[in-house]
Amino acid sequence: MSREIFINVNTLEKRVAIMEHHRIEEFYIERADAVSLVGNIYKGKVESVLPGIDAAFIDLGLEKNGFLHVMDVMTGVSSYEKMLEEEADEDSIEKAEKAKPLPSIKEVLKKGDDVLVQVVKEPIGTKGARLTTHISIPGRFLVLMPFDTRIGLSKKIEDRAERDRIRKMFADMKLPKDVGFIVRTVAKGVQEKDLFREARYLLKLWQHIQHRTKKARPPQLIHKEHSLELRIVRDLFTNDVTRFEVDSKNEFKQISRFLKEYSPHLRSRLRLYHDRAPLFERYGIEEQIGKIYNRIVKLKSGGYLVFDETESLVAIDVNSGKFTGERKLEDTAFKTNLEAADEIPRQFKLRDIGGIIIIDFIDMEVSGHRKAVVRTLERALEGDKAKTKILNISSIGLVEMTRQRLRRSVESKSYQRCPYCSGRGMIKSAATVAIDIMRKLDTALSDRFGRREVTVSVHPDVAQYILAPERSMLRNMERKFRKTVRVVADASLHIEDLKIT
Repeated sequence: MSREIFINVNTLEKRVAIMEHHRIEEFYIERADAVSLVGNIYKGKVESVLPGIDAAFIDLGLEKNGFLHVMDVMTGVSSYEKMLEEEADEDSIEKAEKAKPLPSIKEVLKKGDDVLVQVVKEPIGTKGARLTTHISIPGRFLVLMPFDTRIGLSKKIEDRAERDRIRKMFADMKLPKDVGFIVRTVAKGVQEKDLFREARYLLKLWQHIQHRTKKARPPQLIHKEHSLELRIVRDLFTNDVTRFEVDSKNEFKQISRFLKEYSPHLRSRLRLYHDRAPLFERYGIEEQIGKIYNRIVKLKSGGYLVFDETESLVAIDVNSGKFTGERKLEDTAFKTNLEAADEIPRQFKLRDIGGIIIIDFIDMEVSGHRKAVVRTLERALEGDKAKTKILNISSIGLVEMTRQRLRRSVESKSYQRCPYCSGRGMIKSAATVAIDIMRKLDTALSDRFGRREVTVSVHPDVAQYILAPERSMLRNMERKFRKTVRVVADASLHIEDLKIT
């Protein structure tokens, strides 16, 4: 399937849209004041050791200390798959993790120790960055693992002959035996000279990192990961991309230099956008981006999805909406669920959703239908670079799953918690506010030495409710306290606010 990549750059942010058949499939955003830390390497200092959770907090010189679990110190498994959102030989990884019991964190680290760590997960909310000591240095075709001696291939390179060809090339290259490499999916079909050149570059980069580490006083940044646009080129600009446009001369030059070094055959597909109309407007991307933030996603059949993101999990509700089908309810539910199972993974990538996810599909009576919906969901997730795990669908249509979360979701980067409703998504009705005001007036008017007249300023909707003749909300209160209450409608006030003078 042909793909297109568009990059929009301005002073405050960079945005990347990955398109397939004029429909946005992936979306990335990076703000100037919140650049990604994933992939950065730091020389940190152990701030505290917590045996109760078998972890240590590492001072990186950032606002929050990083979190380092004993598993990310002791196991012989590289965290490259977390950093690159790409899986290799999962079975060998699990075997390595279970090979021997882990010691306590206090046997491995103590307060004040210096430690070289890499960020594998962004700080999210109140949590600091997740760290590992198993450094991984990614290139376009290869990932260097300095503390691992394995030579692994991405499991997405499925052709046996191609896997054998790549393994033979590695055997002939005579690379150092004390380091490991992972061959990435994009390396399919590349020549030995290209792999060897990149391997040498990564080894030199690692030597440079070692040299800096010896001289650095912690906490200090040792190696910074590529900028967003270069990560996109490295990880996503493959042979199936037919167009790559960027609207910034500076970023265009950087990408062009990068391609000249690593993939010169792709340079002809890179273009600098010159038109007066904004790039994302020109290709209809801006309108599609606006829909990413919608809570409700409409399906072609007439059904729809509802996304609710909470602190602990993301809930997705599937509804049939206007779609009633042509036959019975079971068929309507099945068809809507199939369409939802195909669309939900696309929304995961667009919104960068991660963590625990609960999908509430429409109830289906037929066991075969439930299995078909799960299979459709699994197939749609195959193109997702983030690691996912799905549990079977329950009898009431619930699917529990997890998706690897390395950074904040697109929504959390672009929105803040509502200062009025504090994230509830609801505010008090005019009736509720009016009743609250009556209670507060009861207290205010009970002051026997107060003024004879009290003025209450409220939102116009609340004022209308209080002053409605059929309710007579003030009459009994004025008689009781022998005072006058004057209600003033103030459109500048929030509906839940009031002023009593």
